[in-house]
Amino acid sequence: MPTPALEKGSILVTGGNGFIGHHVVDRLRARGFDVTVLDRMGRPHRDDVEFVLGDIHDGALMESLAPRFAGIVNLAAVLGTSETISHPLGTVSSNMVGALRVFDAARYHACRVVQITVGNHWMNNPYSITKSASERLALYYNERYDTKISVVRGLNAYGEHQKAWPVRKIVPNFVLPALRDERLVIHGDGEQRMDMIYVGDLAEILIRALVLDHGRWGTVFEAGTGDAPSVNEIAARVLAAVPGTKATIAHVPMRQGEPEGSIVVGDPETLGPLGIAKHDLATLDVGLAPTVRFYSAHASTFA
Repeated sequence: MPTPALEKGSILVTGGNGFIGHHVVDRLRARGFDVTVLDRMGRPHRDDVEFVLGDIHDGALMESLAPRFAGIVNLAAVLGTSETISHPLGTVSSNMVGALRVFDAARYHACRVVQITVGNHWMNNPYSITKSASERLALYYNERYDTKISVVRGLNAYGEHQKAWPVRKIVPNFVLPALRDERLVIHGDGEQRMDMIYVGDLAEILIRALVLDHGRWGTVFEAGTGDAPSVNEIAARVLAAVPGTKATIAHVPMRQGEPEGSIVVGDPETLGPLGIAKHDLATLDVGLAPTVRFYSAHASTFA
């Protein structure tokens, strides 16, 4: 494994009150890092982190915060493949302008950054377009300004604490109906294929991309398993993971911004410089076990 570049210091996690942020913050604290969460809503889920209420596209705020931190994990974004179709302006403001504010922290304050992007970077919707643009801008900064911005394409993350709405994610919207003996709704014919990565693995990849001296500032890490089951297969595995369910499956038309028959899959070999191999990543069946337990224990909070 590469030599750690950051063994101590404070880390800023933007969007740290979200699903992925929850797991990143926990792992950073377990490693002994001081953590500050910057988010435009909510409160951190633990008391041993500092909280700043704000938005990454606020240039003055980012300029005031940046000198305090050795590293930034940028998870702040407007999310949603179909949800952003009618709201491109706000998506651009957060996912591109906001990202540039973070990259300027790396440029002017020698702060390491990890930028999360998307596996479906080729899709033609505001979310994919803006996250893909942030990826290219990060690589441009590294080439032009000798910054150390790691780019991690997060595939389809799932796991404990993921919300079922307002952005509809596949696993909670399959597990919760399965627990309630309701319909699992599949958009389209269900033959679109998705690389599913357990959130604990994604959080570990993000942290290693930040703290390790991996030397890969001109390439992209693909946080995916390399496997891409169809949506129909994912639904079947969820049903198998919920014993005794009487849930059924219903097919409805495709959502806006998502093409029929799409294949979104990552290359885990890109994770080699981080000391992670394909066999280190949880399979879907392994990751679904704690995920189903979480939703079973907290189903009432998702009513």
